[in-house]
Amino acid sequence: MIIMLGKKVTIIGGSGGMGKVFGKLLKKYGFRITLNARNLEKLKIAAHELGVYYESSLLESVRDADIIIVSIPITSTVNMLQEISPLLKKDALLIDITSLKGIVANVMEKIIKRFEINCLSLHPMFGPGIIDMKGYIMIVLRVGGTENYDNLVNEFLSIFKLEGLIITETSPEIHDRRIALTLGVPHMFNILFLTLIKRSNETLTELTKYTGTTFLLQKVFAESIIQREMDMFAEIQMENQEFLKVLDSLEILIGDYKKIIQNKNKHKFSHIFMEALDYSKKDYHFNDSYSHFYQFMKILKKENKR
Repeated sequence: MIIMLGKKVTIIGGSGGMGKVFGKLLKKYGFRITLNARNLEKLKIAAHELGVYYESSLLESVRDADIIIVSIPITSTVNMLQEISPLLKKDALLIDITSLKGIVANVMEKIIKRFEINCLSLHPMFGPGIIDMKGYIMIVLRVGGTENYDNLVNEFLSIFKLEGLIITETSPEIHDRRIALTLGVPHMFNILFLTLIKRSNETLTELTKYTGTTFLLQKVFAESIIQREMDMFAEIQMENQEFLKVLDSLEILIGDYKKIIQNKNKHKFSHIFMEALDYSKKDYHFNDSYSHFYQFMKILKKENKR
């Protein structure tokens, strides 16, 4: 492979969790990292923590950068991409890491028609707490750019492959539809699970005394989810139009399910149960799922004994 990738990396939103993840990773591979963020105090702390440079001026931070990673909320990303693209040097690689791709890809396609730069859209399927990236997924959308695009992008993605990440390439339409299901739906169910239980006026501590394995595992999972940033959950669900389609389907499904229970219609209950079971059987995790479930329970029991 021809080595074309420059060494100067600027991370906008570098004081945030994912900004620091990328900063730490790329520093490991010898890149010169500069962090940029609005909050100067947090910016200085993050730069000191990683042992990298920082720059409070957006212009100064990006104009000589070879790679620019935008790691800010979804609702701010589009404006940031539009603001900095005229400031970048030729062949610079502009990257976002948002969990919504339709609108971002559309803006990036317009950018590369105006400026001689390259655009790549990433979605890391892991959070700021990650320690070992091996086996995790990085979703990739190749937007395009200059004649050097493929060499630059392939060289950049090779870093993630060396870390053991699984690269999944896709289109904006497929990404947003599937993310509505793989992120939006689990987030929604866990928020609603805790909210529904709370409205019963029962405490989780008391309910745990009456639980078997299913409730306990669901409770722990929901409690781990709810500790993350609320804004992230809101944006993933509110800014993705595909998630509204999911809610429409859910509304119909809940209505049907309620009628089945009210009418004590065991035949229809069996039908919906078997529909879910047959669908699950096609998954390669299916045969091991029960044993995995009890492995998780063993870990929880060990924790409870401490």
